[in-house]
Amino acid sequence: MKKKETWSFDYLIYEDPFELSLQDQRLLKKAKDSLDNAYAPYSGLRVGAAVILSDNQILTGANQENAAFPISLCAEQIVLNYAGSNYPDKTITTIAVSAKHVRNKIDQPVIPCGGCRQSLSEFEDRQHQPIRVLLQGETGIIFLFNSVKDILPFSFSRTYLF
Repeated sequence: MKKKETWSFDYLIYEDPFELSLQDQRLLKKAKDSLDNAYAPYSGLRVGAAVILSDNQILTGANQENAAFPISLCAEQIVLNYAGSNYPDKTITTIAVSAKHVRNKIDQPVIPCGGCRQSLSEFEDRQHQPIRVLLQGETGIIFLFNSVKDILPFSFSRTYLF
């Protein structure tokens, strides 16, 4: 028997960063500031990520490319691994991601790649608490999702491994 299901979620779109809470404004600014630390000589796409921990500490990361592309590191991966390695007793409440390109202005939210969405989903599962996701390009509108599950609804999880 065929059965139809629907998966839906809500997210917010902000036209102006000043519509965000002060904490979210600060986090997004930190993600944008970290763009300067990106190493992207091949793609020209600089990505910055910032997370806020449960103690309100902010950590940042920026993408680091390599001529052997498969071993390049995404900004989201860097900041998640740093948080997990150095603050294992803290949870991540929100991640902000921003991007700019050396040749073209990015004026829409940049969605994390599939690998980063999976890593974020695993981190969210591990801490048993949603991670809010705040996304903006260099300029333009801002997306705010209440959970990583909203941007990766059918994630692979450890339940498949046991």
